[in-house]
Amino acid sequence: MMNVINELLNPNAFENDNRTSNRGFRDKLSAEDVDKLALELAIAFNNLKYVSYYCGVIYDFGPNQVHEWKRRVSDSKEPGKLFSKIVTDCRKKLRVTDNEK
Repeated sequence: MMNVINELLNPNAFENDNRTSNRGFRDKLSAEDVDKLALELAIAFNNLKYVSYYCGVIYDFGPNQVHEWKRRVSDSKEPGKLFSKIVTDCRKKLRVTDNEK
């Protein structure tokens, strides 16, 4: 179990998990679709006050990536915290990558 968690937290495990790999998804997202998925995440993670946070994650990384992360963390003890940790790590990695350009 610890290996799985370490793999999830490894920033190199998400080399393809960036905004450019999902290029074009924003044009296809309706506000209704984003709200629906954000509410689904909030209910799944028992964090109803963070719906707007989940909306931002969906716009940043796309619904496919969000579904994949949700699937990966679903069996963990605290899936909401692990999901947020993954998002934070990926956002940090994107900032570093953007600054190197």
